[in-house]
Amino acid sequence: MLDRVSSSSLSVDEVKHSLKRLRQGHGLARPTALLELTDPVRAYLSKGAVREPGSVEEVNRLVAVLRRAIEGLADDERLYVEVDFNLVAEHRYPTLTERQESLARLLKCAAKTVRRHADRALDTLAYLLLSNTEVPAQSRTPPSGNGAVPNQAQPAHWEQDLRGFWGLSNGSRVDIVCSEIPENELPEYASPTDRNYLRYAKFADLDTLIYLRTRFAQLAPTVTIRDFAPSEYYDTQADVLVVVGGPPWNAKYREFLPQLPFYFEPHPLGEDDPMVVPDLGGLTLGPRWTQRHELLEDLAVFTRLTLAQGTTVFLLGGCLTLGVLGSARCLLEAERGARSVRYVTEQVDDADFVLVTEARRIGGITDVTDLTMVNPLLLLARRHNEPFAAVVDNSHRYLDDRTGRGIRRIDHAR
Repeated sequence: MLDRVSSSSLSVDEVKHSLKRLRQGHGLARPTALLELTDPVRAYLSKGAVREPGSVEEVNRLVAVLRRAIEGLADDERLYVEVDFNLVAEHRYPTLTERQESLARLLKCAAKTVRRHADRALDTLAYLLLSNTEVPAQSRTPPSGNGAVPNQAQPAHWEQDLRGFWGLSNGSRVDIVCSEIPENELPEYASPTDRNYLRYAKFADLDTLIYLRTRFAQLAPTVTIRDFAPSEYYDTQADVLVVVGGPPWNAKYREFLPQLPFYFEPHPLGEDDPMVVPDLGGLTLGPRWTQRHELLEDLAVFTRLTLAQGTTVFLLGGCLTLGVLGSARCLLEAERGARSVRYVTEQVDDADFVLVTEARRIGGITDVTDLTMVNPLLLLARRHNEPFAAVVDNSHRYLDDRTGRGIRRIDHAR
């Protein structure tokens, strides 16, 4: 009899790896493929109820457990998993690629979109298998009576989307480099020699730094997060590098400017530094103000770059601090952020991109739109270090602004 394996000794990644192997080839059209699962996974799913490994009894037990978990998926995810495992006659093919392409034709979408949804569904299935195999195969009754599993057994899909987008896998190393107040603007207690020294007193975009650290810790408690000022930071081979604050006060951001299709036009302290996109006819965007000089909205400028060494770099910028915070909240704020992440991913997949949208402050609340409701002002993307090209251009929205600084197109010499 196989030894029992506790769920604490198996990780979701181990189970998902086994499931990925299982869906290759003919999948469950040949139930004996279940014997290709790793021994620890088979032992856990069998729960010690199998007398002879490799027997018909074990195969039947594993099939029952797996089908029961698949039935517990939500309708939209269940379809992807059933197709992957070759359980749908309409999409029955000898290879996973053919099955996913068949489903893509039915759904009238790209095969890569099906693969992305299928991988997310496989994550959920792995969680369900780790959560529900204690129930006897012959007498499982869904608690809700409609085939659904308890809410606590299912991870929130939006959390999975955010973790995947930001690269917050188990054990990831995340470095945050936050903008730094210029030396002539620093308070005395920002100096290490001051008796009341406060290290964080030198950080310029402190709201965004605190927000990022809090959200990352909530989403992925096992991730290692460190923060630095630009003057403190040296290359540490992090998995994820988040650069907070635009080039005027963040030297690390300035290092990436040659790779970017835009720049912030420098102005004296106290004036706006508008964003300029030379390849779009000198398109210039800036904050908008009321006639009484009250800020209406700023630009949230979010950039993702992937380095050859594997590090993912996120640049969070804006013309003012409001835009910097807005760029973080746009793609990190719970379900709304996950919807916006899915929107961007549908548009650019895993390519480098620059996203520009509006950020507003209403009653002290930072208000950033849901990109599935109101599309961004700009979305530029590139692959393989080719030039950035516009994927979405709604900059005409600024043309209707009559109360503040809107948009202008002029020729700029960078």
